[in-house]
Amino acid sequence: MKNISIVKADITSLDTDAIVNAANNHLSAGGGVCGAIFSAAGYAELKSACDKIGFCNTGSAVITPGFALKAKYVIHAVGPIWRGGDQDEEKLLYSTYYESLKVAKENGCESIAFPLVSAGIYGYPQKAAWETALTACCDFQKNENSDIKVVFSVILDELYDMGNDIIKQLSISSCGCKAENTGDNDSPVYEKLYIGDQVYDACFFHNADEQFGFLSNWYLSDFTVDGIKFTSMEQYIMYNKCLCFGDSISAKDVLSTDDVAEQKNIGRNAQNYIDNVWAGKRQLIALKGLYEKFSQNTELKKKLLDTGDAYLVECAVKDKIWACGIDLRDDSRKYADKWSGQNILGFALMEVRDMLKAHE
Repeated sequence: MKNISIVKADITSLDTDAIVNAANNHLSAGGGVCGAIFSAAGYAELKSACDKIGFCNTGSAVITPGFALKAKYVIHAVGPIWRGGDQDEEKLLYSTYYESLKVAKENGCESIAFPLVSAGIYGYPQKAAWETALTACCDFQKNENSDIKVVFSVILDELYDMGNDIIKQLSISSCGCKAENTGDNDSPVYEKLYIGDQVYDACFFHNADEQFGFLSNWYLSDFTVDGIKFTSMEQYIMYNKCLCFGDSISAKDVLSTDDVAEQKNIGRNAQNYIDNVWAGKRQLIALKGLYEKFSQNTELKKKLLDTGDAYLVECAVKDKIWACGIDLRDDSRKYADKWSGQNILGFALMEVRDMLKAHE
């Protein structure tokens, strides 16, 4: 991942612009890493600075001087206590990292060191803590156009190895960042989707060049339906959209180009278009095309089947029909009750996956 690394070291010894203290709401000195930071900074000075601030909400962060530390600043970040996973713990932990990075950027920091927040006495599962931490930092770098150097400081070998394994798994993740050492791990990297009181594995996708880009209608892959060759699902759908309303000229134009953006534009302007008719037919057309796309391409079929029973969710802000209506970088995509779109493509892909499983 860009500018993200893990070291085995005492965080108080690091020469970064800021180090992060995994704090409690009242910013009082505790044990473990927190106690070590207070001791190294100068207990009286750091306590006085924290007392002036007084309180910090869970999922937020505040800043004080580093005093005797090598680091110029200490950022006090309050992570969530693990209560089983159904109390917005993941959302709060993500916010803890994101807000810490915002505070660091606002104060001119070019480097920051984190412990693995909430994974100690707060009981957050270590693997899940790593996944959220790395995703949040990667998202921040991309969303905020930031090149801040992020270092994770751990002591235990098992945490060090676990974190580096997850960095490899997130080599092409939902945030689009690449790992420094990608390895050969092509296994799906699941996130969580919350539907009511239930939690499911999910694969979120949008651009054709990302890890789950093969699910996109814009992904280029040849397949044939009724003797006609198509280069993408977008071409197949727009061709059939034009034919649906008797616009054979536009249908031929769709077949004449491999430019998916141009195909979409032609289909959008199909003559005699009736919204209610297309609303009833589009998913049936998509199901047929998707089945042919994946059944005719062995490698793509394997990738789709490898997603198991995970929910497949297309993320795009402006698409309220085929996608969920939320940007891939927006953490609210993980909460189905916040979707403004129907995710037709995602559900069609899940249906095709079940059809392929049955055939297998």
